Amino acid sequence: MISKHQQLFVTFFSCFLLHFVVFSSVSNTRENAVNVMAPQVPNHSFLAKEFSYIAPLSSEVYLVWSTEDASQEELVSLNEHTEFSNGLFYTPMSAVGDTFKLALNLPKNSNLNYNFWITKNKQGHYSDYWDLQSGGTVLISDENPIQKTATYSISKSKTESKLLSKGWVLLLLLAIILTGFLLAKRGKKSLFNTPVSYVHIIVFVGISVILLQALARIEVLQLNFSNLIKNPKLILKVTRASFQDLNITAIMTIVFSCGVFIIKNITFKKTLTVLFIVFALFSTIIAFINIQTVLLLGKPFTYQWLYYSDFLGSEDAKTALQENMSNTILFNLMAYSVSLLLLAYMLYNVYQYLNERKTLKYMTLALLSISLFVLFYFSNRTEVTWSKGQSENAITAFLQSAIIANSKSSFFAYDNNSVKVPFDPAKSSPLENPILLPEDHHVKNVLVIVLESAGSTYFDAYGGNFNLSPNLNKYAQQSLIFDQMYAHSPATNFSMVSILASMYPDLSFKSITQENPDINHPTISSELKTNGYRTSFFTSSDLRFQNCDTYLAHRNFDLVEDFSKITCTDQFQLADENYKEGNGINDLCLADRLSTWLDQDPEQNFFSMLWTVQGHYPYFFEDKEHDFNVSNLSFNRYLNCLKRNDELIGLVMQMLEDRNLASSTLVVVTGDHGEAFGQHSQYGHGTGIYEENLKVPLYLINPVLFNGQRVPGIASMKDLATTILPIINVQPHKVWQGQNLLTTRSDEAYYFAPWSDYLFGYRTGDMKYIFNESENTVEVYNLRTDPKELMDLYNPQMEAELLNARTKIAAWVQYQGKYIKESLKN
Repeated sequence: MISKHQQLFVTFFSCFLLHFVVFSSVSNTRENAVNVMAPQVPNHSFLAKEFSYIAPLSSEVYLVWSTEDASQEELVSLNEHTEFSNGLFYTPMSAVGDTFKLALNLPKNSNLNYNFWITKNKQGHYSDYWDLQSGGTVLISDENPIQKTATYSISKSKTESKLLSKGWVLLLLLAIILTGFLLAKRGKKSLFNTPVSYVHIIVFVGISVILLQALARIEVLQLNFSNLIKNPKLILKVTRASFQDLNITAIMTIVFSCGVFIIKNITFKKTLTVLFIVFALFSTIIAFINIQTVLLLGKPFTYQWLYYSDFLGSEDAKTALQENMSNTILFNLMAYSVSLLLLAYMLYNVYQYLNERKTLKYMTLALLSISLFVLFYFSNRTEVTWSKGQSENAITAFLQSAIIANSKSSFFAYDNNSVKVPFDPAKSSPLENPILLPEDHHVKNVLVIVLESAGSTYFDAYGGNFNLSPNLNKYAQQSLIFDQMYAHSPATNFSMVSILASMYPDLSFKSITQENPDINHPTISSELKTNGYRTSFFTSSDLRFQNCDTYLAHRNFDLVEDFSKITCTDQFQLADENYKEGNGINDLCLADRLSTWLDQDPEQNFFSMLWTVQGHYPYFFEDKEHDFNVSNLSFNRYLNCLKRNDELIGLVMQMLEDRNLASSTLVVVTGDHGEAFGQHSQYGHGTGIYEENLKVPLYLINPVLFNGQRVPGIASMKDLATTILPIINVQPHKVWQGQNLLTTRSDEAYYFAPWSDYLFGYRTGDMKYIFNESENTVEVYNLRTDPKELMDLYNPQMEAELLNARTKIAAWVQYQGKYIKESLKN
């Protein structure tokens, strides 16, 4: 029998959980909580606060700070060289020996949150290190200086969970507490002999699951206990991000508690209780495994990831599982499981202790209820600053993905028997007005300049308003400019293969450069080498990335040189232990290297490629930056790098003119992929297949061949080789997949990116379709009326056109899979 006190507790707890479920479910419909009652403080008195930061291993440091007691404009105007970006102020500190100094004008009696951002080490190499341990929160009440010493710690890779290896710590701590409790109760009336009801078991196990899930969620949000101690407001953030976990566990707790409360059969009560304990253990284990999953994938594991692991390299999946499921991790997962049961046992005995002291019991329950209400209320008003994947419950995310998954959603297994016309990689139609070249033009040399991470949207000729391209503008009347040039995939090594080998990339995590660098496939360099050309490849980057050096070594280049072999005074290095290939040199040094190489044999026909690096993160730039007024430090530096690339083009064109090679050389300028700076909530290039990720400039420059024409049709990386060679009267290889952009046009393009979600894209005419196979979602855009892809036109009624797009992608994917296999056989 359950006592009245027990019934009271169960009723109270169930009502409370039910209230919370309804309360937080409503709140989850809001994407961002906005405090419309923020106080307005029109006038302030300011104090000059000095900061000293001793950082002997650094050469460039920013103080990154925020305060809510003055306007952004006021704070920027009062603090010289300060920039505001994404809610934070960035102010460079001045170096005096090993100490960096700064004086800020700040509102008196305001709270200042600050951290130190080290952007260069002592050798001048680029870094991206946030010294969070030296930062903190301080009340600006006086002018006493703040002095800190840098904490240089070798941080774990962001893909390594700390909590997954610390289960034993929690188990040991709980075991010590429980042992002390037992020793304290020795010889006294034992609470442990009191019969435990099934309802109590479920309730206290449920509470324990919630607490351990919250613990795991802390690291999923990339926080730690020191962060929570320094800034207790972060507890609200953790609670808000845990709403899904809390909802699921609360619902299951209520359902099972009601079940065992109503059912009279003891066997059924035991069965339900055991099932709930199994659910609780499973939820706890998954919560901690989810830490590693989110760190690796950015979101919980889904049915689609499981499904595609078969098609996109099952060996990758096996290796990842073996690497991330060591005996140590398995032991710690068991420790968390035992800790769950110990914690539930301890909470029950605390309840029993309070149950014998009614006054203390009701005071504790009242205090607890008020505290939880306040916690949930203010958590509900906390602004969402994390991704969806960081707040999703791992179990429900997987189940939802499995429920909505369609077996036909896999493009690799899609039944294309109904397709009447097989996929043709070079599908095109003749241009109504083909680009006619002068007879006997004597153009025989080819120079391809690939600009790293060069999104076309930033260039002057493509609507950019930054005045980045004075040299490209100068040669525009000697150019053929393509308005719609796309990479097939937002990755350097994938584009390298497409440009050189006139082929779509391997539609896999695995890249050809990394896995099959010796693939026997014809490229521009090998074909021109056969025709007696000198060939070279010069890059300011590190070709060890994804084994690109080995791939290029098999492409019949006479000479391949990267940053390590090219003489240049401006050397860059990213000080990051987890990124060994983060090296480079000033892109302008490529012009000097090309000049020297050309002068070695000025009479022989040549093919050369220049590949820049400065447009890639962290956007190496050694000179004083021009302010493009973009309110983002990284974006501003990136635009300076693109302007530097334009300088390179100017130097190269001048060099060709000085050697009387301009009229006999076809210069091709393009990008390997784009770069995002906040569009569609993304930064970088590898996580999406929107226009900012894939659309790049394409110029064909020659004063004899072109006079400023523009081509509006769709062009792709694979089309470069099949367009370039006919210009110099060399026949393209029959196995190539491209088309000749001077004589034909295509209304279709295909895209792929596997690094965040499994993304497949198809464009036909003005319409673009993006299929997220991980999320089982579709986006549809009209690029003529919506070139920035701001208005998703998807609706379930467009069944016919979605079926057509899906069928087209499936045909492409399956064709390319066979094509790659056949190429590897050869």
